[in-house]
Amino acid sequence: MTDTNLLSNLVESYESNDEALSTQHLNEIGSLQFTIHDPVLNKDLSINISHPSYESNDHIRRTLSELYIMRVSKGLGWSNLNTQSLSGRKYTISGLRNVMLRFGVWWVKNKPDSKLSEWNQSDVKHFLQDVLELKLDWQTEINRERYAFCVKKDGLASRTVLEEIILCLNQSCEFSLSGKMQDGLSFQFREKQVKAILRPILKSYQQTYEDWKKGDSWSSIPIPVAMLLLNDAIEVIRDKKTAFLIEYFQFQRSDMYYSVFSIFERNAFQRFCDGLWRLKGSGARDLSNAEALLSLIHKYYGTSCNTFPMTHEEIRLWCKKVYQAAVIILLLLTGARISELASMKAGDLTYSLDGLWDFKSEIIKTNHGLSTIRGVHGLAAEAVQVLEELSYIDKLNQNEDLDIFLFGRFFTKPIKEKSFDIYSYGHRASTATLSNMLKEFYAEFLERHPEIKAIWPNVHPHQFRHTFAEFALRRFDGNVHEAIRRHFRHSHSSFMTNIYLSNKVDEAYIYAQETMIQEIAEQMINDARNLLNEKITEPRFNGAAMKAALELLDATVITSEEELHNVIEEFANGFEKIVPHEYGYCMPRTKTISQSQCFDKVSKVAKLEEAGFSTCSSCVHSVQEINSHEASIVQIGLTHAHQMKSIEATTSFNLENNKQYQASMNAVKNAERVLKRMNSDKIIASSKE
Repeated sequence: MTDTNLLSNLVESYESNDEALSTQHLNEIGSLQFTIHDPVLNKDLSINISHPSYESNDHIRRTLSELYIMRVSKGLGWSNLNTQSLSGRKYTISGLRNVMLRFGVWWVKNKPDSKLSEWNQSDVKHFLQDVLELKLDWQTEINRERYAFCVKKDGLASRTVLEEIILCLNQSCEFSLSGKMQDGLSFQFREKQVKAILRPILKSYQQTYEDWKKGDSWSSIPIPVAMLLLNDAIEVIRDKKTAFLIEYFQFQRSDMYYSVFSIFERNAFQRFCDGLWRLKGSGARDLSNAEALLSLIHKYYGTSCNTFPMTHEEIRLWCKKVYQAAVIILLLLTGARISELASMKAGDLTYSLDGLWDFKSEIIKTNHGLSTIRGVHGLAAEAVQVLEELSYIDKLNQNEDLDIFLFGRFFTKPIKEKSFDIYSYGHRASTATLSNMLKEFYAEFLERHPEIKAIWPNVHPHQFRHTFAEFALRRFDGNVHEAIRRHFRHSHSSFMTNIYLSNKVDEAYIYAQETMIQEIAEQMINDARNLLNEKITEPRFNGAAMKAALELLDATVITSEEELHNVIEEFANGFEKIVPHEYGYCMPRTKTISQSQCFDKVSKVAKLEEAGFSTCSSCVHSVQEINSHEASIVQIGLTHAHQMKSIEATTSFNLENNKQYQASMNAVKNAERVLKRMNSDKIIASSKE
């Protein structure tokens, strides 16, 4: 069936007199030759996804063409409707081309007369297996010459290739259902199905699924290392020197400014401090400004300090260190790519009443250069504000037509010279510059903590995205640094955190979630084993999941470490996902997810992220770990107990009919029940029984 709505989903009607149409190549649905603009290189690239084997198959050609357009545009259609143009990064669109070639070659060889909607799960299984074992001769002669150096000739395909193919298959289903493609798969493949398909082949190559999936991609920085690194960065932006310099730059941006040349070159300010300054002419104003500057110095360094406490070279070096620390903080606590940090503009940060700082940045890789709102909270917002303040110019109140970038460095002496022209000043930090800041800070970090070098000798910017996902997941973990806990407690509903805490595909979050499930499942199984062997008297975890671990261990005879590993893997695979809360983990099992207290009977979906303590505390999927969750549960109970007392003191109505009172009473009872189940010695009592 041909969808007549497809063209209107991708393009709108255009004016025939559009001058661009006569000079710019129009991409066409059904064509396998595309012109795609790279917004970073500012260059048009020619991409050809044709292959001799399927050039004469009109249906395959059209489907691949539509799918390529939709994948390059992330489902948005043409970048410019009038010219039917596409926009994307060079390596991304080249990688997609190679996926389309594999797709088409397998299709024409194995199912040449079928529509994609007619494929069944067995067809997809064979397709994925052939891709994994490199059984497809998909390269054209041009490809073979140009890309042979980066294409494997034996062994196994990488995780990235398989994931992109699975994403294409799944999105073909979405796009066909929404009318954006004429043909598409009639079902979607889930992670567990993919794992079941690939695991036997990987095992024959002596690889585990987990090791293959990890591959050569950037892994996350270990949480202890990341926390120590973040702690050092926080210390820098909160150091006394930073606080002093923030006020110094504010002073120098005000009408009270004092000549930088007089402070650091002519020593006029020092003569004033020494009482040797002779007033002449307009000296009264200089005297007033000098007194204000000395007062600022005394505020931070005491009245015994009668000199400017830093040379200007020391100011420059310290500001550079602060910028390095800010790179660390923003990478770790926003999940932004380093290219996005380079594009962040100072004037885009605005505060809203709900505590969220809205910050626009060019998300070139994922959003084709369009500005996207990012939520910036807590420590990240603090770092942003410091970067805005360490400047001789007012970064926030410049000409709106002038781009002032967040990492623009306006803290050197030439900025205050009369010849300084902001319009000609190179004030945007490149990604290479920010990467070097990261490396320099980490090198000094290793000097301060030499024991870390053996654990994690190097860092790469992309590793921080994976670590951000782990922080977002573990924000209520008792082992996570309190500053990070507070940061993510505040930003739980922010734009960026919601991206990672949803079902939307994000490699870093999915990997972090799987790792966390595996880790907690292993701890539960080991606790159950030790409990059954009477090595411990109390498990660390409590809830139905822990009971299931005990039942599984009790029914299994384990004689080797391999058998134990298989039991752990079986147990971990039973969980649908994990959602952390301050009062426990939500760990629904696939077989029982419909029993969730938050399960919506109408939509048949468990609304896991929307649940609260009242819902979760009585849910079969709730899991508590005493070290991480006891204090929060006690605090929740005490808050509601206090609320009950306030209502009792201010109302004369029947409390049984007071919904707020009854809700608080139920919360107190739930808190006490959970604490009792945890064998906690904490007791929360309401004022009325």
